[in-house]
Amino acid sequence: MNKRIVLPFALSAFAILLNGCGGESAKINEDPTKGTKGVTSNTSCDVTATNCLQFAMDYPIAGLNFDCSSDNVHHFATKFESNAVTGACKLGDTVTFYLQGEESPKISLGAVKLDDISKLKMQTPSRMRVIDLAMALTGKTPTTLDETDETIGVAMALVRIFQSLGAEQGSNVIGDIQPTEITQEKKNQLAGIASSIGVNELSSGQYVELIKPWVDVSPVSNEQALETLTTLLNFSNTGVWVANRTVFKSGDSTKNTLLPEGFFGCNTDYSKCLDAKVNNLLHAIGEALLLTDRQGYIFGYGHQWRGSAIKDGNVIAPTILTTTTKSVKMQVNPQYSWLNPFTQAIEVDRPLSFNFNSNASDDLIVKQGKLMNGTTIAGTEGFYRGLVNLKDSDKVDSSHLGQWQQALGNQPFRGTVDIIKVNPTSFLSKDIFKTELNVASGQRYVFPLYATLTFRFDEVAKLPPVDLGIVIDEHGDIRTDIRKDATATDMSGRCATVKSVNANGTYTDEYDETQYRIGTTGATQFSTNDKSVSVRMILSHPKFETIDGALFGLNIDGIGGAKMNIHNLLDGQPAGINLTNFSNNTVVWNNIHAIALDSYIRFYDGLKTDKDKYVAPTAEERELAKRWAGTVTIKIADQNIPACTSIKTKS
Repeated sequence: MNKRIVLPFALSAFAILLNGCGGESAKINEDPTKGTKGVTSNTSCDVTATNCLQFAMDYPIAGLNFDCSSDNVHHFATKFESNAVTGACKLGDTVTFYLQGEESPKISLGAVKLDDISKLKMQTPSRMRVIDLAMALTGKTPTTLDETDETIGVAMALVRIFQSLGAEQGSNVIGDIQPTEITQEKKNQLAGIASSIGVNELSSGQYVELIKPWVDVSPVSNEQALETLTTLLNFSNTGVWVANRTVFKSGDSTKNTLLPEGFFGCNTDYSKCLDAKVNNLLHAIGEALLLTDRQGYIFGYGHQWRGSAIKDGNVIAPTILTTTTKSVKMQVNPQYSWLNPFTQAIEVDRPLSFNFNSNASDDLIVKQGKLMNGTTIAGTEGFYRGLVNLKDSDKVDSSHLGQWQQALGNQPFRGTVDIIKVNPTSFLSKDIFKTELNVASGQRYVFPLYATLTFRFDEVAKLPPVDLGIVIDEHGDIRTDIRKDATATDMSGRCATVKSVNANGTYTDEYDETQYRIGTTGATQFSTNDKSVSVRMILSHPKFETIDGALFGLNIDGIGGAKMNIHNLLDGQPAGINLTNFSNNTVVWNNIHAIALDSYIRFYDGLKTDKDKYVAPTAEERELAKRWAGTVTIKIADQNIPACTSIKTKS
């Protein structure tokens, strides 16, 4: 690690967006589009065509019948392909879902307008959620995640049906979400029910007795159904969230540009940010990388540059600030329910909040925005129009645009932000992700799995490696496991259990130590010698000291993917895990804040004149800039500690 590479981070998410929002399909077995062309059993169109929208069911249930409104001839059914259950209709279609045998009553599952899911073609399938089916059935958007809400009640009914079908055929246990196929033979058995089932029967609960000759849903309680529905809602938002710094914004920019304008603002009304005649005009640009985990928490960090982007009497591209001013790190404390799961808009009373220090008054608040096409919060009107295919004459709902505000003393800043979600997650196959829940009595399981990460630094840092204890829990999320007597270089753990989950998203373990959310899993891969789980991690808390800001596994340009191979562990070897990138090489971690500081220091040190016009880097900042990258490896936690046992047997 002696070659320093500046990440093309500011352009990476934009490049991804131009090609659609990708996952880990090329590496971690998430390629549901491969080999699917034209009209097939589950697609009414060529999924590579620009007017064909492929969708993936958030509950991976194959065999759901569906009709596309643009095709009056064919009928289709969802199909399991790779790590997803998919279907496809043309953009703008209404997709009618149902279950029906060759000669049987019908179970209606809703008619979903694809425009409500996505108005643009994406590289990977758009997410079709159980809640979308329920909203289509009732025609109502839920106001709360409570079984007394009619739409939530209908969604719970669908979950009870899907879970019961899976349990009946052994695809899943109650509470675990695994691929389930409803065969034609099983659908033909619907001839045994007395009448068709629609929204009225699902809403009233009458479906329970009506459907009983076909499947008994009583093993799944309402409480379990609500918990599974919550898991699905969280699952749909899981991914990597990218807020890019401004690149294209300049004096000739207009509200009609279709390009994303990034994380940008100033200390006056936003409409005047490009007016160089404004007294004491200061600009602010930002950049952030965030993760949402499978339990619905968002966390991560970014940084902000503030200063004047005026040169020769004109506002130039504000990206100049990334070299002429020092960046300030901003952190997102783990936050739950920042995005409404039904409207997919930022919650007014729980906005996304970045903090810079202990002074909450300095927090940057992303106060509004709506996720469009399941992938993007657009900050500007022009970008938004392009995302939803609006005509010039169509009015834009300004509440959908991403906007932020920040009060710095007597300097109120405000601006716009584009936030792009990439790399959605997939379900975790029970063949690899074995937990106590999804194995039978007497069988072995491995999750939660305790391990130690070892971070090594680029040689310029001249720092010793750091050990960090972690646990990949039974949900597929990753938190720290740091023992009480930890040091700056040895933060390995004792495999502690959770005592409580705190309001700020942290955990308190059985030894009263605070543990931190640092990552989640993406998908599973199964092959002869590779049984892997992809992992994504962001470390952002002063507790981590020299590795604060380290991130890896995000699988965006410049920041590679990472997978943990547990083949040998599943084969009975207690220490049998390793961590590699998707090419089976050593994983590299990066620190985007250190890279930004390094860029400024190089600029400052290269100045021949006018050095007094710039803020000199501190000795601490110079040391931080050296901690820009390194490698990371993994090993099983100390097997001499009983709680750390990697291979467990269900009683």
